Amino acid sequence: MAEPTRPYRPQLPAKDWDAIAPYVHDVVARAEPLVTYDGRELYPAVTRLALFARDEYAPLNDAAVFDPYMVNRFVVHHLAGYNRASRNTIRARLRRVSEALLGDAAVGKFKALGKADAVRPYTEAEQASLEGWSRAQTSAERRTSAAALLSLGFGAGLTGAEIIRQRLEEFEVRGEALVVHVRSGDGERGVPVSSDWAVGLQARIDFRHGQGWAFRAEQRGSNANLITDFVSRTAPPMEIQTRRMRATWLVSHLEAGTPLKTLLRIAGLQSAEALDRVLPFVRDR
Repeated sequence: MAEPTRPYRPQLPAKDWDAIAPYVHDVVARAEPLVTYDGRELYPAVTRLALFARDEYAPLNDAAVFDPYMVNRFVVHHLAGYNRASRNTIRARLRRVSEALLGDAAVGKFKALGKADAVRPYTEAEQASLEGWSRAQTSAERRTSAAALLSLGFGAGLTGAEIIRQRLEEFEVRGEALVVHVRSGDGERGVPVSSDWAVGLQARIDFRHGQGWAFRAEQRGSNANLITDFVSRTAPPMEIQTRRMRATWLVSHLEAGTPLKTLLRIAGLQSAEALDRVLPFVRDR
């Protein structure tokens, strides 16, 4: 006699699973007959996405959870630590469920997981739009924190992990330049902040009296989802990606003619080959 199938139960705190379980069970029951995957394959992917959507304060309904934009955000941010094969597997299952449940609202709207979008620089208009978003935050803490996020990304080319761990005590004024001393991430280095972005960063330093975290005061410097969480609480005019901000910064230095050795040093890069991915976006002078 076959052993009865055990109800699916992920390794989650009871309060988290209880909050999403009814919706997850319902989705799998409705989607399984419509896709090539069985419940055993669907449950882990649907559970992770539902939990991510809940953390993003999205309602637990198909239109919100399985919106292609939400699925892509989940893959890019929540699955960043997975290898490419695993990300593609989970994404494929969620895409099929999304298309099955949403029909024309989802078909053909999923972006490829290519490298080009991740390093495509923001245009000047997009940067201005994001600067306007930072000024529209609802409190001085959030306004200066958003300004620091953009300044460290567009003005200093820091990675997401470096932005999260950056301390205000590690800035100095050197002549007319504001210099950020990076102690972790892509190597210890001093990076002069581009003058166009130094004002917003100086506002953060003044607001926090030069003490504490450069980005988000109430944190511990180790939450990989800190930026995603901050951005998701507002309605930015476009997706904010630290990799694209860093690519924008690299391209701006290449177009300005910054000496290669200097750029590699302040970017924390070991070789010029690391610049290959942004060279297609550099305009000839």
